[in-house]
Amino acid sequence: MKIVILFLLGLVSVEMFSQKNFELYHEETENGFVIHADNDEHSPVSVLMNFRLENLESSNGNNKVFVVPARTKKFMISNLTVIDRKKRIKLGYESTYNHGNHNLEKYDTDYEYHLPFKKGATFWLSQGYNGAISHQNEYALDFKMPVGTGIYAARDAVVIQVEESFEKSCTTSECAKFNNFILVYHSDGTFAEYTHIKKNGSKVEEGDTIKKGQLIGSSGDVGWATGPHLHFVVFFQKLKERVTLKTKFLTEKGKKPITLTEKVQYTRDY
Repeated sequence: MKIVILFLLGLVSVEMFSQKNFELYHEETENGFVIHADNDEHSPVSVLMNFRLENLESSNGNNKVFVVPARTKKFMISNLTVIDRKKRIKLGYESTYNHGNHNLEKYDTDYEYHLPFKKGATFWLSQGYNGAISHQNEYALDFKMPVGTGIYAARDAVVIQVEESFEKSCTTSECAKFNNFILVYHSDGTFAEYTHIKKNGSKVEEGDTIKKGQLIGSSGDVGWATGPHLHFVVFFQKLKERVTLKTKFLTEKGKKPITLTEKVQYTRDY
């Protein structure tokens, strides 16, 4: 059986995680090959496979998104079976992958988020959903707060990624690449990002399980920012984009959670 292996190419999207945490590979079998994935991330990973095959048939089709569970080894993507053993074989594939379940459409719309600061504190919501400055067509929130203010988890989660190495700040999109953040994953498949934390301002690490109301970091004025604040956003992670989501917050103990309003002060009394 003559085998020609094509170059294996991974296409990286703009919001990709480190490739060391996710790996695609193939193994030879009696009837052809099997494609596996190792996912060392603390969230599912979606991968779009584009096979380039000659004289091989994929058991799971082609140009399809596969969702690999968190912390999974040797997840089977597809069996590739030889069609005619007398002919040559070509195996190649391209892949695009990212955090999360690309196919997820529903989430817990009634979840009661906590305000992301300590009990007794009061802060302005300087920008709300579809805000006046930079939140157009985006469900994201900006809490105006001094550098060094404690950031508290709005929901139980697992920490997926922490970036806290930057200290540069400017008011244009060019500085977005310098954003410091804590990225977390929720039980309903959504993610949240706490952005603009100060340099070395995280109190948590990748893989940590955090509880609602837990101190997780310190706010800053880093990256694309017009002043000291905490940027908070909940979203579905698709292969090449984020789909931001509306959330409800508990603002007063004993009352129903609400959607926060821009240019309003909120006090956490619980």
